[in-house]
Amino acid sequence: MHPVKSIKERLPRIDEILNKAEEELLKEHNVENLSELVKELGISKLVVSLERKADIIYRLKEREALKEYLKDKGLRDEDAEKVTNLILQERDLTKEISNIRRARAGITAEKIVIKALRAFEIPCQRGKIKIRGYRPDIVVPNNHVLKKDPKKGVAIAVKRTLRERWAEDIAVFTFPNGKFVLLTPDPDFNEEKAKDMISRGMREVYIPDELYEQSPFVKKYPEFKKLSQLPSDIKGVIERN
Repeated sequence: MHPVKSIKERLPRIDEILNKAEEELLKEHNVENLSELVKELGISKLVVSLERKADIIYRLKEREALKEYLKDKGLRDEDAEKVTNLILQERDLTKEISNIRRARAGITAEKIVIKALRAFEIPCQRGKIKIRGYRPDIVVPNNHVLKKDPKKGVAIAVKRTLRERWAEDIAVFTFPNGKFVLLTPDPDFNEEKAKDMISRGMREVYIPDELYEQSPFVKKYPEFKKLSQLPSDIKGVIERN
């Protein structure tokens, strides 16, 4: 008898979900590739749309994985459906499901920004080495350049929401060209939060354009920028070096 696969083993890889999200967005906008789509939407709308689409797809696959897991554990199809609904409606999901979701959300956020930057023909990759005790989520143009001469590269920290431990990424500003990216139009963002972020050392913070426009106070703080400015700011660093 084969062992029952865990829920985690049943979930598609992050890249599969992102590719599916990209495919659906391209179809919805009737374009051939991300380069065309980013010209139509801009980077801010692109990353927000990709994140939302990926989250919808992931939750659907999560439901399917949980239901199949319960069926393999012996529940009838209709019972597995009921139990799945009960579990996913609970405020606190099972530890396994919530931990998987949290970990995957972080990696997905990084890969979404990488996809968007590459659509702008900006070379970048996930940070894989610690420099000065801190590992950036994304580096431009690559880890080798950033390690050899930090002034010639860009270090980027990415957070999906401000409910995550954003303060741990203040260290990204130890790099000459450090940048912090908030991926979603987080409802928790307010003026007190903005002041807190600045007072604790946040210098270049990129937020979705729609959040920037909806937050009139933010224009008082030059540390905050529209996400649509990120590609040109990065290209400016590359051109200076």
